[in-house]
Amino acid sequence: MLALLHVASVAMRSFTPSAFLIKRQVGQLGFATETEWQYGGEAPRNPFDPDTPKRTIEASGVSVRLFDAKLDDGTRVLLKEYIGEACSIGETEEEVYELLYSRGAQADAQLVRPAQVGRLLGRMRADSTFGSAAFRAEWARALPDTPPPSSDGLWLVFSWDGLRPIAAFPLQRQERSFFDFDGRGAAAERRVYTKRALAQTFQTIGWLHGQGVVHRSLGSSSLLLSTYDQREYPRVKVIDFGFAATAGRLSSEDVSSAMARGAEGPLDVIPFCCRADDLHALLYVMLEVVLGASASDGSDSGAAASARPTDLQSLKRLIEDVFGGDAKGAFRDYCAQEAEWAGAVSLLDEADGAGWAIVQALVDCGRQPSSEAAKAVSAQSLLMSPWFDDAR
Repeated sequence: MLALLHVASVAMRSFTPSAFLIKRQVGQLGFATETEWQYGGEAPRNPFDPDTPKRTIEASGVSVRLFDAKLDDGTRVLLKEYIGEACSIGETEEEVYELLYSRGAQADAQLVRPAQVGRLLGRMRADSTFGSAAFRAEWARALPDTPPPSSDGLWLVFSWDGLRPIAAFPLQRQERSFFDFDGRGAAAERRVYTKRALAQTFQTIGWLHGQGVVHRSLGSSSLLLSTYDQREYPRVKVIDFGFAATAGRLSSEDVSSAMARGAEGPLDVIPFCCRADDLHALLYVMLEVVLGASASDGSDSGAAASARPTDLQSLKRLIEDVFGGDAKGAFRDYCAQEAEWAGAVSLLDEADGAGWAIVQALVDCGRQPSSEAAKAVSAQSLLMSPWFDDAR
């Protein structure tokens, strides 16, 4: 188990079911197990052949539900209900939050809850209240389309920070200046905002790694923006630490897997292999945001979404299977042929292709995490790229 530092100021409150008024369900999460397949022989594998898949995905079904609620004092909160076996995910998330808060308090007595993560208020263990006939009748009346909770789940209680995942930014309608007749002003704002949002993302993940924590399930839904208004300066928070790890809570399987991928010893697992996995995951967040922002200009008349898929698995198949990891060459040429992605190609071409250099470095972190080149890559080092110069 994770060894936690005891800091009294970050003790979590224990809630009871009567402390909440649940207003609505606002989301749900499931988890997937991805298996990478290796094949013997020298014959090339056809990435489009379903009989020889490069990877398979097994979905878990709904494991976590999200609710908009109020405490008895009127404070708005986000409730996360962990269902069944997912309770262990919730326990991990709680431990990681406590660790991050404790380290923040050690560094600065006033910095108990770092701005880079959500604000965890406490926890609640479901009890017999949820199984009573009176409770279930009241639940059915208030939330008729939502199944009632189980009587053995774990709930975590967070301050309400809004639900603004980074990948949804391109779909948000943007206000245009009255004098911006041709949309050039809005396009310039969109370009700068996209870079700033990504710079903030790299900065946040660099901070997380600096605390000795790797996320291990990074995606566009686990990165929240402070605002979707592209005229403002965005801030980024990272959430959903159910699969996160530190050196103290790696399993023997984690260590064995990392060493099979080239880690030289257990001490290499967190700083190199696991950190590299986070950086590789940032690749697809970055592309989802940049390609999506290119396909839609945020106006009512603009495209609602990219006609080409920009989800994780679609992009991974293209970059890693079809183009063999050649992101700044073959994948760039592919994108350049798509009219809706012309803006994305132009953006990544800036500073003599520095954006594509970042993309390629993130690709290589996943393909060769123990290489000397990948070991030299970090979120902070990538922030030094000239591509981010006009986004600071």
